[in-house]
Amino acid sequence: MKIVGIDKKRLREFLEIEVAPDVWEEFTARRNGALLGIDIAADEDITSRYVWRQGSEFVMADFGDLSLYMAGTFVPKDPTLRSVIITGDRFLQEVDNRRGVANQLIVSVRHHDDSERVSTAIGAMDAPVKLHAETMQAAFDQAVADLDEMLRYAGHVILAVGIVIFVGLANATSMSVRDRRREVGVLRALGFTRRRIASLIAGESLLLATLGGLLGCVGAWAALQVSNVSVSVGSYAFPVTVAVTLVAIAVGISALVGLVGGLPAG
Repeated sequence: MKIVGIDKKRLREFLEIEVAPDVWEEFTARRNGALLGIDIAADEDITSRYVWRQGSEFVMADFGDLSLYMAGTFVPKDPTLRSVIITGDRFLQEVDNRRGVANQLIVSVRHHDDSERVSTAIGAMDAPVKLHAETMQAAFDQAVADLDEMLRYAGHVILAVGIVIFVGLANATSMSVRDRRREVGVLRALGFTRRRIASLIAGESLLLATLGGLLGCVGAWAALQVSNVSVSVGSYAFPVTVAVTLVAIAVGISALVGLVGGLPAG
């Protein structure tokens, strides 16, 4: 989720959006009026964290307790704007005490084919500050590529953490068995075979690892429910959610690590 400040009077010159007439009137009339992207309004995870109703104010606790008035929702032609909140640029500048300062400018071109040419011309302009210009599609493509790179790096980190956990679990299980030699001796005296004892040890390790994986997933889900976590790449923000398939994969990996880690001790 991302909040974008833009000149309300010229918004429709730059962005193609569908807004009901009464909603547009409320949005432009109020200093802190805001329009919510259609995907944000329909997202149950986000709406459960922020209590907003059309025609009322709400506070964005994760954005410095920013107070906005929900005029309504909008449907953009550009799908990358479906998870964006739009409000006035001057309002955001005054809230941050940075009136007249902007870190991003949107340039409207008459023809889509001119985007690359105009972008190159802006980048070559002699300006007091360094300019970087690119088309919105190029910016989005770069953001997706950067996100993929971050995920690949995160995958390597997760693999390294998994190896450390595996070694630690195997070591902890082995130490636990050594500390319970008397129990193992009693089981042997009762007629338990080495294979049976090994399966009991591996089963205990499997159970503990699976429960740990479940508790970790529950903790991650709870943390996401009480916070607005997103990954910002470039000018775009991608919300972080816990998918059911991801939970199943995480618990499965935890169970596998527990099973394999308990086998050496058995």
